Amino acid sequence: MEKLRILLITQGISRLVRPLFASEHQVIGILESMSHDFDGSKNKSTLFGILKKIYSAVKRQDVFLPDFCRGQNIPYNFIWKKNSKEIAGWIEGLNPDLIVVFSMSQLLKDDILKIPRFGVINLHPSFLPSYRGANPDFWQYYDMEMNPGATVHYVNAGEDTGDIIYQERVNIPLGTKSPARLDKLIGELGVSLMLKATDAIAQGNVLRIPQPAQSPTLRARNLKPEEHAGIIDWEHWPMERIWHVLRGTELWLDAIAQPVGLLAGQRWSIQEYEKTETQKGIPGKIGRYKNRKCVFTKDGVIYIGIDFDIKKSILKFFQK
Repeated sequence: MEKLRILLITQGISRLVRPLFASEHQVIGILESMSHDFDGSKNKSTLFGILKKIYSAVKRQDVFLPDFCRGQNIPYNFIWKKNSKEIAGWIEGLNPDLIVVFSMSQLLKDDILKIPRFGVINLHPSFLPSYRGANPDFWQYYDMEMNPGATVHYVNAGEDTGDIIYQERVNIPLGTKSPARLDKLIGELGVSLMLKATDAIAQGNVLRIPQPAQSPTLRARNLKPEEHAGIIDWEHWPMERIWHVLRGTELWLDAIAQPVGLLAGQRWSIQEYEKTETQKGIPGKIGRYKNRKCVFTKDGVIYIGIDFDIKKSILKFFQK
C-alpha cells in the first residue's frame, strides 16, 4: 500500500486529528478552518493569544491546534474567507497526495480542489444525502433523528454533494448530549470510515457512489442568533422532544435564558425531566419546582443546573 502524503483541514484538535497521525499515512500539514465570524483583526488575535496562554496554564496542557502542530513539527496555517488564494499557494508548496477534511466552515474553491492528485475527501456527520450543510448536528436533534450516520465522500463544487466512498448508520439514544453523540458518531464510526477510505485510495480500489441531486431533508444551515429563542414550539412539542433538543444542544443553543450576574458566561446543564399532571409554569420560562431550578413545559418540568467551567469564565472576563 502506498503511503499517502495527507494535508488535514479541520477545526481545533478534532476527533480525527490524532487517529490520522497514528495511521499508516503521513500528515504533512494542518490547515485550520476559522469560524464564520473570524475577521483576522489584530485585536482578536492578541486576545486569542492571551486566552490561550491562560487556559493552557490552567489545564496544564496544549489544547490548541498550532501548539499541537509545533509539537509534531509540521506546518500549520489557517483559512478564512479572505485568504483562499494565498492558501492555495501554501498547499501547492506542500504537494499533498490527498486532502482530508473534517469540520470546515466554508466551501473549498476549485484552485484548491485540483491540487492533490487523489482529490479531496470529507467526513460529514450525517447519512448523505440527508442533512447536507454546515450544521447537521442541530437539525438531527431538531428532527429527533435517532439513527444518524457518518459519510466519507469526495468534495466537489457543491455542498456535501460529492461521490460517496463509505457510510454507515448508528443508533443514538434519546437525550444523548452532543459530545457523547459525536464521540460515537465521529470518534468511533466516522474516524474508522475515514481511515478505511484513505487506505482504499492508497491501494487504488476505492469505490465512488454518485449522490442523488436532491436531499430528502432541508439544508442543514446554521441558525441565526435571533432564531434561537423561537426555535422550540413550547405550546405543541411533547416534553421528550424539548428535552432531547435542549440536552443535546446545551453547549450552544440559546433556546432558554442563560445564567446572568456572577454566573454570566456559564451555561445551563440539562438534567432529567419529570412529567406532571398539571402545568406548573409558563412553558419555556425558568423557575423552581420541588426546590430545584427548572424550565417549564406544557406537561412537566426539565431540571437544569450549572457545571462550572473555568474556560467560560475566562472568556467572559476578556470579552468585557
